[in-house]
Amino acid sequence: MKVLIISDIHGNWPALRAVLDAEPNINQILCLGDLVNYGPQPVECVAWARDAFSSGMFLQGNHDRALGLDVDTRCSAIYEAFANATQKFTEQLLAPELKEFLARLRPVHRFQMGRAKCFACHASAKDPLYHYMPPDAAVSLWESELIVAQQPDFLFYGHTHLPMKTRYIHTLVVNPGSVGQPKDGDPRAAYAVWENGEVTLRRAAYDVEETIRAYDGLGLEPHILHTLSEVLRTGGHLPAEHYQTPKHN
Repeated sequence: MKVLIISDIHGNWPALRAVLDAEPNINQILCLGDLVNYGPQPVECVAWARDAFSSGMFLQGNHDRALGLDVDTRCSAIYEAFANATQKFTEQLLAPELKEFLARLRPVHRFQMGRAKCFACHASAKDPLYHYMPPDAAVSLWESELIVAQQPDFLFYGHTHLPMKTRYIHTLVVNPGSVGQPKDGDPRAAYAVWENGEVTLRRAAYDVEETIRAYDGLGLEPHILHTLSEVLRTGGHLPAEHYQTPKHN
C-alpha cells in the first residue's frame, strides 16, 4: 500500500500537479490541510481535493476554515497582510460549493494503516488548527503531544511548512512540509510517501514562474506580489524588510 502525504498546498496548482505526476501509483491520499490562500489558483486545488475526497483523507487547515466559515486565519503578523490579500481574491474565485467543501472538513483524523495506529492533524494534537510545532520544539512538548494523540505509531501534521521525520519513543512524527509554500530554503514542492510501514520525505521540482504568472489579473498590490514571488523562488525567504519569526502560517 502506498499513501501520498501532502500538506499546505496554498493554491499552488503547478506544485500540486508536479507532486501528483511524480507519484502516479498511489493507493490513497492523506492531505493535512490548507488548500487555499497565498497561491493564485485555489479553484483548481480545491476542486481537485473535492474530486479526490472519496479516495483519500482530507483535513481542514486554518486557511481552509477561514475561507469556509468566514473566520480569521489567526496568522502571525508577518503573514497577515499576505493572507488577507490573497483571501480576498480567493473568496471571489471559489464557488459556494467549494467553500462548503472546505467548511465541512475536520482538522483531526484517527485511522489505521495496516496494523499501525495513526493520528493526523493540521497543526498539533493539542490545537489542531493553529498551534505551531517546529521541528526543534522541546522534547517535553512532543511528549505532551503524544499523550493527547494517545501514543500512535504515526503522528502526521503540517502547518509549519518544514519537513520533518523524527521518532519520539515508539511514535514516528512526520511533517511532509509544504507542497505550495516551502519554507526550508528549497523551493521544490515537499511531500512524503508512506509505503509498507516506511515513510520517506520527497521533493518535486515545478515551474515556479508558472505559479507567479498566475497572479496576473488578481489585483494584488505590487509589494504583496513581490514578496509572495520571492517566497516561492527562494523556498520561504522573506525580503529583509519583512523578516520576523513566524508563529502561524
